[in-house]
Amino acid sequence: MTHPDAHGTVPGTVPVGGWTPWGTWDPAAGRPAAVPVPPVPAPAPSRVLPAALLAGGVVVGLSVAAVVGSLVLRGAADDVGRAAGAAMGESMGQSMGEALYGGAATEYHGSGGVLGPVEQSEPVPPADLGPDPVLDAYAQGCFDGDLQSCDDLFVESPPLSPYEEYASTCGGRVKAWTVPYCTDLD
Repeated sequence: MTHPDAHGTVPGTVPVGGWTPWGTWDPAAGRPAAVPVPPVPAPAPSRVLPAALLAGGVVVGLSVAAVVGSLVLRGAADDVGRAAGAAMGESMGQSMGEALYGGAATEYHGSGGVLGPVEQSEPVPPADLGPDPVLDAYAQGCFDGDLQSCDDLFVESPPLSPYEEYASTCGGRVKAWTVPYCTDLD
């Protein structure tokens, strides 16, 4: 005869519930009954894919329409801008000519691009125009007769500076702002 162990189980037997103290399952003790799983119905035809394709087609169509529309409008806007700019340029050119030259001449005459005849005088030596040695060299070249130095001085000098004013007179040869470029005086 066999005696029960510390857990109250007789060796070689299986306690009620199916589990032994050492963790094995006794198939004779029974297993839980399997729960029947209802069959999964076949999926209904999807409406998501056709809707997604339709939405994608709409987005692509709108994108193409936006690109084409912007190109058409851009071309039209460029044409309108050019026409407005040309009209303003003509209008301002006449009024600027009248303002600067007393209305006497509004077209370029001669080959130098100078507006009408320009009264010239002897050059004036540059005074103390500022502390910049490069601009001082341009001013001296302008006084010495290098009219390109006058134009370079104008381009390189700070706005509204004595250097710019001296360059606008081509070294004292003309009234300020009389010619667009001193090299036009050649």
